[in-house]
Amino acid sequence: MFTKQTIRSVLASSMGNMLEWFEFTLYAYFASIIGQLFFPQHDPFFSKIYAFGTFAVGIASRPIGALIFGYIGDKYSRKDTMTLTMMLMSVPTMIIGLLPTYYQIGIIAPIALVILRIFQGIALGGEFGSSCVYLFESVPQKMRGFFGSVSITGAGLGLILSSLSISAIEHYFTNEEILSYAWRLPFIISVIGSLLALYMRKNLIETEDFKKVRSSNQLSVNPISEMLKYHKLTIFRLFTIFLTSHSSFFVVFIYGKTMMIDNLGVTRGTAGVYMLYTILGYTLATLIFGFLANYMRKIYLLFFGCLGIFSLALPFINSFAQSSQSITLLMCILIGSFVGITQGILSPYVSSSFPSNIRATSVSCCYNFSSALFGGLSPVLSMWLVREYGSASYVGYFLMTMCAISMLSMLYMIFVLKNYDDAATN
Repeated sequence: MFTKQTIRSVLASSMGNMLEWFEFTLYAYFASIIGQLFFPQHDPFFSKIYAFGTFAVGIASRPIGALIFGYIGDKYSRKDTMTLTMMLMSVPTMIIGLLPTYYQIGIIAPIALVILRIFQGIALGGEFGSSCVYLFESVPQKMRGFFGSVSITGAGLGLILSSLSISAIEHYFTNEEILSYAWRLPFIISVIGSLLALYMRKNLIETEDFKKVRSSNQLSVNPISEMLKYHKLTIFRLFTIFLTSHSSFFVVFIYGKTMMIDNLGVTRGTAGVYMLYTILGYTLATLIFGFLANYMRKIYLLFFGCLGIFSLALPFINSFAQSSQSITLLMCILIGSFVGITQGILSPYVSSSFPSNIRATSVSCCYNFSSALFGGLSPVLSMWLVREYGSASYVGYFLMTMCAISMLSMLYMIFVLKNYDDAATN
């Protein structure tokens, strides 16, 4: 039975997650422009490398946020953690929108940009795990598969909002106007939504799972130590699945538009349309397969998602060489959907894999350390592969390799370890 408080919790958590991902991915979608404005122009390729490298720095700082805010979530408060991360994310985003360029203040500009990206990464590192756990614990047991995936749906909605904002900017402003000032507008305007989400989150209540742990004096003295001591196998199996989930997400959604424009002969406007369809497929898949996760083994759904990415990685890239836009759109929807399956199912799967007293720390660390290892560097590695071998097909081979490792790991868990059930302990 859903109470008003449950509905409020779902909306506040998912809306905050949506805005955080909107703010965080604005940078990736404007990477080419930011590379021109904030880094020296000796070589356009290296300007993009620097821009995506700065993006990777933001991802690399996510584990710091995971450690800090995961600990706060397990020791003090789930809900207060999400309020803190919301504030920490919105302020640097607005400052990036106001930051002078390299040509205005010299080397200070890229240094300031890196520092702001670090703060954004710390905020996202705390936000994502906290919102996943809060949503998972705020709904009835039998619906935790579906609502556990809603946090990822929020991320998809953030991507859609970011994509639509950028499409509007590209439609209503000339290239000169975008380079001059228009790219800044979404960064500045986003603070309005952040204030609304912050207001909604201030009225949240603690989850029943956390209140039970606190009232029974079962709070962990050191959540990180307990996670590493008693859950090594769980962490390992999750990391092998994240290998595909993160690398495919960052290649398709963060590097994808740049790859379409620079390497696949797609105009900026058309690339925006393709990305929008890809994100729509992703978002719908998180909802549909999140619902199925209430009734089916999550690891089977995860395997299906990895198999889909493996099968479509090359056809997705090769479809851009064909004259049929409908086939390309279909490939975009399908690849986005399969990435959405792996992302959406992983959220409740990870949350159910740890006990309540260390859940915030464990989920945050699994998400963000694996993201730093496998996700943040994937766009840079993809760019290097294309430049080194002269073909975007090598990006497809890279994704297929990641999928193969994840699927072998899952097959080993299912048939050898027989350790694939959700280890939910409350």
